[in-house]
Amino acid sequence: MPIHIIQDPLQDIPKTLQNIPIPTLTEKSDCAGKYVKGKVVFKGPLVSRGDHLNYILKIVIQEDAPQQSKASNYTSINVMLFGGLAKDFSHHAIQGDTVVLSGFTVSPSPTFKKDGQHPCSLHLDGDKACVYVLQASAPAEKKSGVNSTPKYTYVPLKELKLGSVVNVYAVVTFFKVPYPSKGTDYCSTLKLADQSGATVVCTVFSKNQDNQPKIFKTGDVIRLHRVKTYPYLGSIALVTSWGWSAVTFDGTAGTPVVPRTNSKSFHFGEEDRRAVTELREWAANVPPEGSSVPLSAVEPKQFFNLTCQLLAKATMDSTCTLLKVWDGSRCGYPLLTVPVEEGALEGGSPAVTEGQNLIANVLVYDNHVEVAQALKPGAFLCINNLHAVAQPGTSELSFHLHGGASFSRGICVLPLHSPEVSKLKSALQACAEQMEDDMNTCLGDMSSLTQLHSTSGGPETSSSVRKCTHSLPQVSLAQVKSSAPPQFVHVRAQLSSYQPRRLYQCLKLFCSQCKAIEDVPDAESLRERFEEAAKDSMPCRVPWAVTVATDTDDAGRKIALHVSSTECPADRHSRLVFVQGATFQEMCRLSSEHEYMLPVRSSGGELALLDSTVPFLFRGKRHFYGCQQCSKGNVVKSPAGTTEVWNERNISEALGVQLMHHVAVMKLQLDDGTATLDTLLFEGSEDFFGVSADAMAHSQEAQDSVQQTMDMLLPADRETLQRPWLDLCLCLYAADENGETQVQIVNTHIRKHPIAE
Repeated sequence: MPIHIIQDPLQDIPKTLQNIPIPTLTEKSDCAGKYVKGKVVFKGPLVSRGDHLNYILKIVIQEDAPQQSKASNYTSINVMLFGGLAKDFSHHAIQGDTVVLSGFTVSPSPTFKKDGQHPCSLHLDGDKACVYVLQASAPAEKKSGVNSTPKYTYVPLKELKLGSVVNVYAVVTFFKVPYPSKGTDYCSTLKLADQSGATVVCTVFSKNQDNQPKIFKTGDVIRLHRVKTYPYLGSIALVTSWGWSAVTFDGTAGTPVVPRTNSKSFHFGEEDRRAVTELREWAANVPPEGSSVPLSAVEPKQFFNLTCQLLAKATMDSTCTLLKVWDGSRCGYPLLTVPVEEGALEGGSPAVTEGQNLIANVLVYDNHVEVAQALKPGAFLCINNLHAVAQPGTSELSFHLHGGASFSRGICVLPLHSPEVSKLKSALQACAEQMEDDMNTCLGDMSSLTQLHSTSGGPETSSSVRKCTHSLPQVSLAQVKSSAPPQFVHVRAQLSSYQPRRLYQCLKLFCSQCKAIEDVPDAESLRERFEEAAKDSMPCRVPWAVTVATDTDDAGRKIALHVSSTECPADRHSRLVFVQGATFQEMCRLSSEHEYMLPVRSSGGELALLDSTVPFLFRGKRHFYGCQQCSKGNVVKSPAGTTEVWNERNISEALGVQLMHHVAVMKLQLDDGTATLDTLLFEGSEDFFGVSADAMAHSQEAQDSVQQTMDMLLPADRETLQRPWLDLCLCLYAADENGETQVQIVNTHIRKHPIAE
């Protein structure tokens, strides 16, 4: 193994090796028989390039005591590890360890001007490369990526001194939601306090928003490692420095101490638990700033923080998004109803909440719109610095989240295990139970009328039509459960439940050749995969295409457009355009201007399709996927011959891609009074809804139609209101070799307007 764990560098390093100081390294340095020594101040992720031994790992090491001129600032240097060495180092060394490197080569650093490190970088690859690791502390047992034996010193805020790099524990008394800085980083500002009585401002910079500290409210506890002190307005402030890290905790006393961080490896033990507990107890006696206010306590013109659940959202225009939220309390003022265009609303709200001052319409503006558009209905939110605006001439209230980041203004998504979410769920449950009690009281006089329509044999009318030609007697669900496959049966039943409740989750990708069913990737996954692919934008020579390069917002990154010149459809907008180096957002924007856009990458100097987890074709708002098992390779060849009209089918055939289709898959539980039966709606889903799965995937109108159908079959008040009866054709078949019976709904169509009884 090229990684050696040592105890004493003087004894364990071969005597034949000589030290070469990092500041003296140049491209012409003779490195044979030499070694460099330094502390690991940064360790990146282990990156695999396909082959099980083809790994890359980047680290940065810093020489503690330069042996040459102190005028040199290049005491830190980038190091690239390759192959098995990279994999072994990732498993055996961590940030903070001291390493001795030998058998390396010296190359120019491509990031020298950007990161300010040494002008050269070290590469370690092959049998001669060797790494000796002096671990910062003895390895401890790890559980869920947490090391339980930390060896860090924490400085009280009152004892901070200028020009030092420190570790601190503190309570967050103020924070700004992360926002893009004027450079390339994300930035947030925190105000910290601790038992020493001092208050310190801390500025946090990170390359992406996910690496910012997970702070949801004032009073949260934060642990910061490797932050630097600097003078600010006559006092001392903190700013993140190289290799910084942050772990946050809920600040509520008495709740479990659960670390919040994106880091996969961090120290946390009893000393840390004790520090968090002590800070919580201290903070409990300090009046909190910006506590959440329920809707029931909101007054006009007030700025407040709201902890709530998102029910629905809609895009109003490019600078405004509407969020429909509730917290289980009734506002003391009438709430403004905001009109929304048909089909624009994503999600929904219980009908019984309308007109009861339970649902607040929050208008989100400017820099918060991007965050709001990424939210999913059902999420639990903390909206900070929300403004209650009284409408002129009325007492109606609307709620505005203005632009900017002042006063901690912004939206945070709360984790499901947080105490705030637990309290909110209890309030929402109590509200729902109260609404149900109120509804039952109102419907008490109607119960006898409802019973008149419910007979032992069920009503005579049905909300569905069988489209099969079978002449079969109607049987009960109890008889179906005792029947043996294969056979068709006719039943009359009601819908008692269905899964998934969020109908967009029922859409799957289906391969007609191998019968594979896969989930449709979400937008966040696609963004990550395209961003990774965009980094690999090596130039390609494509003789059968005209190539045009265009600049992007990212410095140094270009998008290459390869327009096929071997096929000439009548419409130039119908030509195939192969796009290299684009992000997911850029692909969507380009596909709105050109009909056939195909994302590609460089592979051995040739164009190749991306992997099957991303669309191989963008056509307007429609995305088409290929089957990984059945597709024939991914290298793009010249489109053979010419064609008058391209479509997704002949494009996939030309590229050797097995086209996958959208299908809707749902689990429906039926009940007829004799038994309940779980059924599958799959092959017959398009007949059932009268809407194709492809339309469901791309049309809001089709999605609304399906949602309305399910709401009709299973009304919200399903305990007291009569559910419609359905005449169904069921197919029983053996699902596997063990003979387990599966039941599918087939040859059945739902009436869009149920017959009145």
